[in-house]
Amino acid sequence: MFETSVLAAIGNTKLVRLNALGPANGAELWVKLEYLNPTGSMKDRMALSMIEGAERDSLIKPGMTVVEYTGGSTGPALALVCRAKGYRLRIVIADCFSEERLRLMRALGAELEVIPGVDGPGRVTAQDIDNMVERAAELAREPDTYATDQFNNPYVIPGHREQLGREIWEQTSGRVTAFCHGIGTSSSLMGVSEALRAHGDEIRIVGLEPAGSAAISGGERGSFAMQGWTGLVPPHFDRSRVDEVWAIEDDEAIAMTARLAEEEGIFAGVSSGANVVGARRLAEELGPETVVVTLAVDSGFKYMTVPPYAAI
Repeated sequence: MFETSVLAAIGNTKLVRLNALGPANGAELWVKLEYLNPTGSMKDRMALSMIEGAERDSLIKPGMTVVEYTGGSTGPALALVCRAKGYRLRIVIADCFSEERLRLMRALGAELEVIPGVDGPGRVTAQDIDNMVERAAELAREPDTYATDQFNNPYVIPGHREQLGREIWEQTSGRVTAFCHGIGTSSSLMGVSEALRAHGDEIRIVGLEPAGSAAISGGERGSFAMQGWTGLVPPHFDRSRVDEVWAIEDDEAIAMTARLAEEEGIFAGVSSGANVVGARRLAEELGPETVVVTLAVDSGFKYMTVPPYAAI
């Protein structure tokens, strides 16, 4: 079958079971390989929802410029979508994020404004996120500019509900018992929660945040290794849609990222390793005859200059 655009390749990613890393006498542990999206990230879904939603509501038209703040994978995803649709894209990013994603955004035609990070390369802080948001808001005031503003965008939660959440339900044949996922904008967690709980409130939803900046749990703001997580309470986050929020340590996330590659052949980023740490914990708690799903959020190719891959 032939497609008329690369955008048709977004979504419908594979769901695979972890065998070596699945806990003994625990739940079935399944991972959705979101790095199989065109830019190697689940954020392709978000980017497409934001741009096509704005088009439907006549908020954006040919010749306009799109502005976004990003440190995770939203930037490359938006660069892909904007390039495919013909929009100019300006990205604000701090230099604490990996060089690979900056190069990918430039390769896809994005114009980058790189601002200084708080703690340097490889260490993200909530203040970095605040600084990027502030600068992007300044750029968004320029004429003929549309700010996708991922933290507040109205199209992303419905998009994740109708696509990602629906796919998880269908691919597990309705057997999914629990979903576990890290919190960046929280839109994917919220959207999947809406989709799954439409089939029953007994489906357990667990959000994950960095232990180094566990703002939702009431912790101090600090730095952390999970690029794409935010370490703050994002506007989309609704506590009523999750059962629990767990904090994940940097060291265990990095170690699990290496194990995913070595033992399962899943070459993913550190936030994916953190997701599996939480999902394994949940699978051990729930026990046999249950099904836990999490996400391999993005590709390890964006993390080659940070642990665990930097030492290779």
